[in-house]
Amino acid sequence: MPNQPSPVFSSAEFRSAMRNVPGAVSIVTTGVRPGRHGLTLTAGCSLSTEPSSVLVCVNKSAGGHDTIKQSGSFCWNILTADHAELAKKFAGQDGSKGDIRFADGLWRQLTTGAPSLIEAICSFDCRVSGSYDAGSHTIFVGEVVAQTTNLDREPLVYVNGEFTVPKR
Repeated sequence: MPNQPSPVFSSAEFRSAMRNVPGAVSIVTTGVRPGRHGLTLTAGCSLSTEPSSVLVCVNKSAGGHDTIKQSGSFCWNILTADHAELAKKFAGQDGSKGDIRFADGLWRQLTTGAPSLIEAICSFDCRVSGSYDAGSHTIFVGEVVAQTTNLDREPLVYVNGEFTVPKR
C-alpha cells in the first residue's frame, strides 16, 4: 500500500464535524451489583438478524469497558425523549461513576444479568461474540439473547453537542 498522506485536520476538528451527525442516544450497561457499570453512547447499531446481533463502540477509558470484556455481556438500552438527565448522568456529567449511576431509572435483569432500563424504547441483552480494537475504542459485537420493546416512545438523539428530540 503506498504511503498515505497525513490528514490535514486535527482530531478536534474531526470531533467537531462529527457533532453534526445525529445519533440515537443509548446507555450500555454491564456487570452485576455492586460492580455494575454504564455509559452513554451514540455509537451503536444493529448488525445482523441471523443471528440477531448488534455492535457498540466503547471508549477504552470508560469505566464499563473492562467489565464488558471480563463479563462477556452487555445490555444496549435505547433512550426515550424523557431520558436526557439519565443520559447526562451516565455520560459522567455529574461526576458519578460505577454502580451509583443506577440510583436513577428503573432497572431489571433479563438473561445475562446486565442492567436493562425498563422504560427504554428497546433494550438488547447481549453476550459478546467478538471484539475488535479500533484506536481509542473497542467494537463489541453482541449476540442478542433477550430483548424488550416499548412502542410509541419518542427517541432521544444527540446532535450539535446537545440532547434533543427529532422533529416530525
